[in-house]
Amino acid sequence: MVSQLPDTAERTTSQYAELTETFRRLQAAVCAAAPPPDVIGRLVREFDRTAAELDRYRVPEQDRPAHQRPTPEVTHPALIPYVITEIGAAQLVAVAQFTDAHLGGNGAVHGGQIPLLFDDLLGIFVGMRAQTGSRTAYLKVDYRRVTPINRPLRVEATIERVENRKTFVNGRLLDGEHLCATAEALFVRLLPGQP
Repeated sequence: MVSQLPDTAERTTSQYAELTETFRRLQAAVCAAAPPPDVIGRLVREFDRTAAELDRYRVPEQDRPAHQRPTPEVTHPALIPYVITEIGAAQLVAVAQFTDAHLGGNGAVHGGQIPLLFDDLLGIFVGMRAQTGSRTAYLKVDYRRVTPINRPLRVEATIERVENRKTFVNGRLLDGEHLCATAEALFVRLLPGQP
C-alpha cells in the first residue's frame, strides 16, 4: 500500500475534485455509448491500466479524499453531485443533476438513484447542522413524478426535530415547480466506539 504526501492539501483537494468530475463524465459517456468492438477492446485495456495505476496509491479509508470530504466539491465519485446554494440552521437548498450514468429509461432517472441522493445530502446536512457522526436509521422515499436526467433539479431539506441521538429530517426533489420525490429520514448519532 503506497501513499504519497501531496505538495499541499489545497492543491490535492482541487485535483481530486477534477479527477472525480472526470470519472463521472467517463461513467456517463460509457452508459450512453455503443462503440464498435475494436474501440471497446482498446478502452478496456486503457481502463485496466488506469485502474492498476490507481491501485498503487490505495490508502486506508480515513486517508481517502472521498471519505474525508474536505470541501463540498470533493465527494465519492459514485454519488450524485450537488451544489449547496442555501443553508440555515434547519433548512438547506441544493442543486443536483443526474446524467446518463443514472438513467433508468425513457429519459428518466433510475428510481434507485433518488434514495442515494437523499441519503447522502440529508446525512451531510444532519452532520453539519444537527449531530455529527450520525448514520441513517430509516429512509422512506415517495415518487411523485418522473425525474429527468441532464437538467438542474432543486433539492430541499428540513430538519424537523432532534430527540436525544435522533434527528428527523425531510427532503424534496423538484424539477422547476414539479415535485418529483419526497423523503422522510431518521439519522441516529453513533455512540463512542460504534463504526
